Amino acid sequence: MSRARYRILAASGEKREDGEAEVEVRDGLLVLAPDGASVLPIPFGQIGTVTEPEPFTVRLTLAGGDVIELGRLGVMRTQLLAELRDGRGDAAAAAAAAVGEAEVFTAGPAEVRVYDDALLVTGDGGSERVSFSFARAVRVQDYAVTVEVAGRDPVVLTRLGRRTTELAELLTTRIREASVRTAAFLAALLPGLDPMAVRAAAGLLRDGVAVPAADLDGIHPGLAGTLITLAALPDRRDAVAGLGRRDAVADLGRRDAVAGLGRQAQLAVGFRQLASVRRPAAGVEPWHDHAAAPHTGEHETTGGAFQPGLAGVMAAGVMAGGPGAFGPGGGFGPGGGFGRGGLGAFGPAGPGVFGYGEGFGAFGGYWAFRALGAGMNGRGLRPMAVRPDVTRGLLTPAAEDLSALAVTGESPTVLAFVLAQGPGGVAYEVLNRPEPVTYVFRGELAAVNRALDGVGFDPGRLASQLVPEGQVPHDEQWPDRIAALLAG
Repeated sequence: MSRARYRILAASGEKREDGEAEVEVRDGLLVLAPDGASVLPIPFGQIGTVTEPEPFTVRLTLAGGDVIELGRLGVMRTQLLAELRDGRGDAAAAAAAAVGEAEVFTAGPAEVRVYDDALLVTGDGGSERVSFSFARAVRVQDYAVTVEVAGRDPVVLTRLGRRTTELAELLTTRIREASVRTAAFLAALLPGLDPMAVRAAAGLLRDGVAVPAADLDGIHPGLAGTLITLAALPDRRDAVAGLGRRDAVADLGRRDAVAGLGRQAQLAVGFRQLASVRRPAAGVEPWHDHAAAPHTGEHETTGGAFQPGLAGVMAAGVMAGGPGAFGPGGGFGPGGGFGRGGLGAFGPAGPGVFGYGEGFGAFGGYWAFRALGAGMNGRGLRPMAVRPDVTRGLLTPAAEDLSALAVTGESPTVLAFVLAQGPGGVAYEVLNRPEPVTYVFRGELAAVNRALDGVGFDPGRLASQLVPEGQVPHDEQWPDRIAALLAG
């Protein structure tokens, strides 16, 4: 919570009130608590833009046009802007029904989020969603990432710094993964379909994209009708039969319902993923190092006749002193290992291993043996350090559970829908959920498809983008009312 000077302006620019207030971000709200006045909670979804018209002043434009200016925030200004950015990003992701957990990047003043199914950019001017199904290509040039999008201008992301290449690679990977999910879903839904036909259908039926029934039937005869039959609830099949052309829904039954305008409507079938099937990494079993196990104390050669440590060194020197161990010139003879003037290991005048020559330079060998763990105390080698224990749990890497993609059941993870284009508009019908009404919108099928995808296929949020012609309940008058609306 921070203290600020606030001012509320109407959409016309007229000042409504001003004063001192406490400002706090919590529970998905920006809470403005003026002194001596009622509290003003503002949902993040109602904040249109966030700008700084002058230093240390934050200006919020609400969806209704009202403006709130916050000044004198001091050091809390940066924190407030960060909280507003994160909160607006979460609200935009919820509104767009983004699937999965987000990978977050910063592109200048904007926040870039990469989900399983879409790219979400939140900036001062609002939020923008780009579905991977409508993305055509990702290019990197001059530290800028450009995403080509069907039906609109490309999205250009700059000021990413060292993460430019990382973002481009992530976008490319997510687009490829989306196509893999579609292919796996269709292969499971249509196990008897030829693999090449599945590939062709998956190339058209990208996540959230409605494909004309004629194009699907061109891949395999009756493919559109088969998909609708497998995905739709029993009562929805009859409704779809009343929407599409006779040739597009010939396998659905109730062919007598396909009459008049129904034969003029262009039917398109689509599927949209509703929940993430990405599974995090998890440990499943212990893992053991396959290298040689530690064997401390067993490093001496088994064929040697000398003990480890200094005793073995002395014995080796004695044995190397001459032809006899104790005779003249031998290990302990006058010219042997301990002789006074011989060349033995400890002879004071000879160049022995530990000989006492000029200065103390000859002690280097002795101290070298001491550093290795040997010494005159007879304790032998220093104990070898125990090897670190490298036994650990094996992590199964994060992956996607493609078997979880299902279009049937009480809680399907894939939404099945159809769009029917008539002269008067486009009808949107959900196939595998008991939706109470059919929506009809003005416009072209492709434009309605993109708009629905941008709001997570929630038609209630399309009022500001498309003009709804009507909402038709599934009753006895449904066929006639749909026909009238699509006729225009």
